[in-house]
Amino acid sequence: MRVLHELDKLARIPAPLTLAAGFFDGVHRGHQRVIREAAQRAQTAGGTAWVLTLDPHPLRILQPAAAPPLLTTLAQKVELMGQLGVAGCLVLDFNRALADEDPEAFLRRLRAALPSPVNLVVGTNWTFGQAARGNTSVLRRLAPKLELGLAVVEPVFWTGAPISSTRIRQQIIRGHMEEAACMLGRYYSLRGAVRAGRGYGRQLGFPTANLQLADEVLPPPGVYATYALIDGDRYLGAAFRPDPALPTDPPAPADLVEVHFLDAQLQLYDRDLEVFFISRLRDVRRFDAPADLSTQIARDVEDVRRLTAAYMSPAGDLQLPGQP
Repeated sequence: MRVLHELDKLARIPAPLTLAAGFFDGVHRGHQRVIREAAQRAQTAGGTAWVLTLDPHPLRILQPAAAPPLLTTLAQKVELMGQLGVAGCLVLDFNRALADEDPEAFLRRLRAALPSPVNLVVGTNWTFGQAARGNTSVLRRLAPKLELGLAVVEPVFWTGAPISSTRIRQQIIRGHMEEAACMLGRYYSLRGAVRAGRGYGRQLGFPTANLQLADEVLPPPGVYATYALIDGDRYLGAAFRPDPALPTDPPAPADLVEVHFLDAQLQLYDRDLEVFFISRLRDVRRFDAPADLSTQIARDVEDVRRLTAAYMSPAGDLQLPGQP
């Protein structure tokens, strides 16, 4: 998928153009509805679908202390959007000048940079311009004047409320990985580089891959059922996120996840790895003897097998919670 960072470059995109606009952190099921709607409209019109997003998050500029941790890095977000049938992504640099721009002026500048004909697809809560005064009401008023096609997509609901990035963050921070997966439409994942560890898991008979994480929203300390896709194959794992508050020697870093892969001896040092979190199994516990810890890890491994078996389809695919 092509990625551009300058608005005027969109004029070179073949028309008709359909543009899905939003921040799209997490690219959850609500975001997917917006982006797929743009892709479908572009296909029907014989045109091209693109996404417009921002980087960094607006609050990083406007109120840094209130900026939320993100569910996806920019690279992850672009990758996920590319799987939804769009041809490219325009990433606008969010800065003070963009934040202070009058909403109507921004919309006119956007329209002037786009080919004709053009359609804009947004969610009901999309805002833009100074003090976020631009909204769908402004869009509906101005779109006809600017010869801008407009589609406003209703949110996706889960358990009686619209799916949002905020709700998903809350579930992940609580360790409710199945609930997060239901709203994301996929299992939440963390990415990191595999680094050498202390080798303690290997001494216990359960070697681990130690990931130094680059992500911002982390599940709480504990043990999790996970999987990773490595060279096209799926490997189930028991993942341990240590508790930095508990004394260890050396101290456990806050951005570490250790994963023991079941039934596999993998050489992963210095590779980038993405680990998907299926369910939280238990809290962090202290053990007086290595044998006691080894026994508990064996139980964790069996719990991973049991839990993932419940989510496995007859074809061997790992399904999301609630799917038949």
